[in-house]
Amino acid sequence: MNFNFEQIFSNDDKKVSEVYEIIKVCGEHMFKEQGLIHWRSPYPIEAIKKNCEEREVFLVKDLDTDTYVHTFQLEFISKLINENEVTVAVINKFATIPNVAGKGIGKLSMNYIEDYCRNKGVLNINLDVYNQSGHAIEFYKKRGFIITGSRPTRHFTVYLMEKQL
Repeated sequence: MNFNFEQIFSNDDKKVSEVYEIIKVCGEHMFKEQGLIHWRSPYPIEAIKKNCEEREVFLVKDLDTDTYVHTFQLEFISKLINENEVTVAVINKFATIPNVAGKGIGKLSMNYIEDYCRNKGVLNINLDVYNQSGHAIEFYKKRGFIITGSRPTRHFTVYLMEKQL
């Protein structure tokens, strides 16, 4: 398996549409399989364009099939930890097309994210995950993330997870 990681920019309509399609298909799957009602409507394409301006949005292309199979977003935030200002990465919209899930794409993406963050001097990676998504929680735990808390959202509760690099 050969994969390519590409950062996406808001003016690249074709690739923004690819991100939209991956998130849409994953959202529909999570709505059907896990009852996540906030995925009844797709994440708006305008929001993806805005994310491309404010965050770093990536697509992962399977070079063997010439198709995009995964997307994620990284947001870099400055935080004060023990009186030191540090940069923390936050992973958002981590999504793999359901028909290729379980083939190691998520693991490769996490390895890429960790290397990318280390190269930027980031020491902590944060994310949140639906508290009923056992598979995703275990995926992140296997990669060294720990649950640091929880918070309610409009429709459900998410666990806050963190990994120190």
